[in-house]
Amino acid sequence: MACLINSTFIKEKSINKKQSLYKNKNLVTILIATTLRGYNLGFLGVFLGIYLYYIGLSNLKFGIALSCFTLSGALSNLFVYFLKNIISRKISLIIMSLSATISGVLLMYTDNYYMILIAAIFSIGSITGGDRTGISSIEIPIISKLVKTKNQTYAYSVYNFLPMISKIIGTSILIIIPLLRSITSLQTKSIYFLLLAIYTFINAIQAFTYIFLNKEIESVNHEKTKIIPTSGSDSKLIFIITSLFAIDSFGGGFIARSFISFWLIKSFSLNEGILSIIFIVAQILNGISLMLAPKIAKTIGILNTMILSQLIANSIIVIAALSTNWIIASILYLIKEAFNDLDIPTRQAFMMNIVSEENQTQMASVSNLGRTGAHTFSPGVAGYVSSIFGINLSLIFGGSIKIIYALILLRYKSISFKKYN
Repeated sequence: MACLINSTFIKEKSINKKQSLYKNKNLVTILIATTLRGYNLGFLGVFLGIYLYYIGLSNLKFGIALSCFTLSGALSNLFVYFLKNIISRKISLIIMSLSATISGVLLMYTDNYYMILIAAIFSIGSITGGDRTGISSIEIPIISKLVKTKNQTYAYSVYNFLPMISKIIGTSILIIIPLLRSITSLQTKSIYFLLLAIYTFINAIQAFTYIFLNKEIESVNHEKTKIIPTSGSDSKLIFIITSLFAIDSFGGGFIARSFISFWLIKSFSLNEGILSIIFIVAQILNGISLMLAPKIAKTIGILNTMILSQLIANSIIVIAALSTNWIIASILYLIKEAFNDLDIPTRQAFMMNIVSEENQTQMASVSNLGRTGAHTFSPGVAGYVSSIFGINLSLIFGGSIKIIYALILLRYKSISFKKYN
C-alpha cells in the first residue's frame, strides 16, 4: 500500500505562492458561487426539518423525503463521474445549478408529498448543511488545479469558510417566520413560499455566475470523445477512501442537520426562532473550526485532525441524544458542532494529494458518490428506526457508526497513510 501512495505526486499548480488566492478570476468565480450556494445549504438544512414537520409527515415519510434529497446529491455525482470527460466542468456546473432552480420552483408551488419527492431528486441539495454534491466534486479539483499543493489546506479553508458565512445568513432568515406571523397577516404557508422563492432565485444566480469561468478550469485530460480509465494505483486509493467515507456518511444520515431540527422541534416543541438561533451558533462554531483546521493539522497532522475531531464530536452527540432537557441537548449539540467540521478542509486536501491531477475529479466525484450513496439510504433507515424506537435511539445509532469510522481510519492511518500525517 505504501508503494502505491509513494507513487502519487501532484503537478505544479498555476498560482505562485506569493500571489493572492483572489487574483485568479476562476478562483474568485468559484468562491462567489460557493458563497451563494452556502446560503441555500444553510437554509435548506434547517428548513426541511421545519417544513416537513409543518405539513404533517410521519417519522418514516420524513426519513424517505430526506433520502430523496440526498439521492439528488448521489445522482449529481454519478453525472459528474460518467460525463466528466464528455461535458466540460463549466457546463456541468451550470446544468446542476439549473436543476436546483427547477427543484425550488416545484417546492414553491406544492405541498403534495409525492411532488416534494420529485423536487427533492432535482434539488442537488443536502440535508446536512454541507456540500457533498456533484458541484463540489468539480469545484474541489478545480481549486487543486489552480493552487499550489502547500497552500491547498488554506485554500480549502477559505472555500469552506465563505459559504459558512452565507450559511449563517441562510439559517438566520428563519427567525423572520415567527416575527412575520406576529406583526403581519401573513399565514405560515405564505411565509414559507416567500423563503422558497429566495432560495430559487439564488440557485438561478449561481447558475449565471458559472458562465464567467474559462478553459483554465478544465481537466488536463478533458476529451469529448471518450472516458479515460483511472490508473491502477489511484483506483485502489479511490476505492479505499470511498469505502471509508461511505461508512462515515451512512452514520451522518442519522444525525444530519435536517434530522436534528426535526428532533428538536418534535421532542421539545421549539419554534422556528429558537431553532434558528441554535443553528446560527452552530454555523458560527463550524466557521471557527474551519479556520482553525489548517493550524491544528499543521500541529498534529492532517489524519490526526480528521480522526480526533470525529471521535470527540460523535461521542458528544450520543450523550446529547440521552438528554431530556432542550437546553442541555442544545448545548451538547453546539459543542459537537465546534469539533465536527475540523475534518472538512483536511479531508479535501488529503484526497487531492494522494492521487495524480488527472484523477482528482474522479477522486472527488467517486468519494462524494460513496458518501451521498450511503447517505441516501440512512435517513430512510433512521426514519424507520425512529418510528419504532424513537428519534433518540436513531441519533445514538448514527453517532456510534461515525465513531467506528474514525477508529477504522485510525487503523488505516497506522498502516498505509503515515506519509500524509
